[in-house]
Amino acid sequence: MKKITLFLIAALFSLGVVKAQNAMDAYRYSKNDLTGTARSVSMGGAFGALGGDISGIAINPAGIGVYRNSEIVTTLNFQNSGTQTELLNSGKIDQNKFSVSFDNLAFVTTFPLNSDVAPTLNVGFSYNRLKSFDRKYQTGAGGLSRLLTDHMADISTAPSSSVSLDGLTGAPMWDVWNNQDWLTVLGYNSYLINETSSGAYESAIKDLYVENNLFAREKGSVSSYDFNVGTTFSDVLSVGLTLSMTDINYRLYSIYTENFGDGGSDMGYDMENSFRTDGTGWQVKAGVIVKPVQELRIGVAYHSPTWYDMTDRFFTDLTHDLTGLKGIANIAPDYAKGTVGTYNGDDAAVMDYQYRTPDKWTFSMAGVIGSKAIISADYELTNYGNMKLYDRDGRNFNADPNLFIKKFFRAASTVRVGAEYRFTDKFSGRVGYAWMQSPVKPEVKTGDDYIITDARAVTQYAFDGDAHYITYGLGYKITPQFYTDIAFVMKSQKDDFYAFDFSDKTVFKTNNFQGLLTVGYKF
Repeated sequence: MKKITLFLIAALFSLGVVKAQNAMDAYRYSKNDLTGTARSVSMGGAFGALGGDISGIAINPAGIGVYRNSEIVTTLNFQNSGTQTELLNSGKIDQNKFSVSFDNLAFVTTFPLNSDVAPTLNVGFSYNRLKSFDRKYQTGAGGLSRLLTDHMADISTAPSSSVSLDGLTGAPMWDVWNNQDWLTVLGYNSYLINETSSGAYESAIKDLYVENNLFAREKGSVSSYDFNVGTTFSDVLSVGLTLSMTDINYRLYSIYTENFGDGGSDMGYDMENSFRTDGTGWQVKAGVIVKPVQELRIGVAYHSPTWYDMTDRFFTDLTHDLTGLKGIANIAPDYAKGTVGTYNGDDAAVMDYQYRTPDKWTFSMAGVIGSKAIISADYELTNYGNMKLYDRDGRNFNADPNLFIKKFFRAASTVRVGAEYRFTDKFSGRVGYAWMQSPVKPEVKTGDDYIITDARAVTQYAFDGDAHYITYGLGYKITPQFYTDIAFVMKSQKDDFYAFDFSDKTVFKTNNFQGLLTVGYKF
């Protein structure tokens, strides 16, 4: 199985950097966090059947039909993103990153229709931060069973004459980077891999004790700008429609190091990656909320796929010092130490392409107990196997990454539950819980397959585990018009992380803590 997959990967790489996206990129931009106003988040995000809250509208557009007054609202988010990694029982490495962001800013207004059936038409605009990429992580150990140089050799199939940068200037050097796998070019020109007499490649690092280290810093967000319209008929049926314009802003900086020694001489290399993605897209949402009796709300919402135009920019520098390997590997003295940079360090690769997220269904139910309590639940289903990547003209790539999306991902469920109790007319308490199922197929999590299938040198990825959110908060109505809410969120998640395909597995734990503050004014 592995040999068949390797042959397929090699065929994909032979088509060059014309395909520079993979299944893990698609997943990164599809899955959202638990975000919203402090009230909705403190109830686990279970607001699809309730409405009257800007986050409820984001889940189910029919929620705008519940409004009877105009409102302005905004939320401030204080987040500490904590990661803990452990590779080969080498000890745990903790990283933390603190960030502050505005999670939403919204305005809703009502227009009287002078109708007993539909008294008002409600219109709203909101900015919503759907996901934060902000985090840092680090992993590393010694005594590895497999090196990145082994991976470089395994995936390299082009003859050395096609990947060598010696003596090349101008257009020929650009041709090498544009038409060959970057790891092959970096490895061969840094003397980390050598071509054998049979035309295959092998690692130049043999029988040495090696320690590796990977440090990565990510930042950015996925945000949406929503235009909402809806109404309620006869105080029983609420309907709503949303047009969303979505923005992706993602940044990654990483440095991967392998250090090894021979005869007391320390050697090794550093590979630095800089990767940037920007995208704009649009989406349509529709929903209904039915109130068969005063104590019960039932909601159904559909979110169409988001259609994106995307641009990637990326470059890599590999700095190596292999002076101690002279005489062991076929290394010319003048080239044993130096730096190989993509496009000779002059520019970054730029790729334009299109991307489509999966669609989503949400089913909700809420019970209202007098004027004192609310119990609410949402069930959400998203088939991540329906993600799609296309070239800039909307056609399938020649080497189709969508085959791997179908192979790796499945439909996944999200369950959100929450409760609110009103202690007084002004003071409320809330609790909630959310569970997000991993969309990675269980058989893929063994790591016994090639995952990174594009030509870039960004090699790390994670198989997400299930995410768990515990939430709680308080609400206080300062005046009949002015109110404030606070919420606290604890997220835990355990993933399987790999520095590159078939590398030793790192146990990757996420423990995030958020504090949210919402202020709103009704008029």
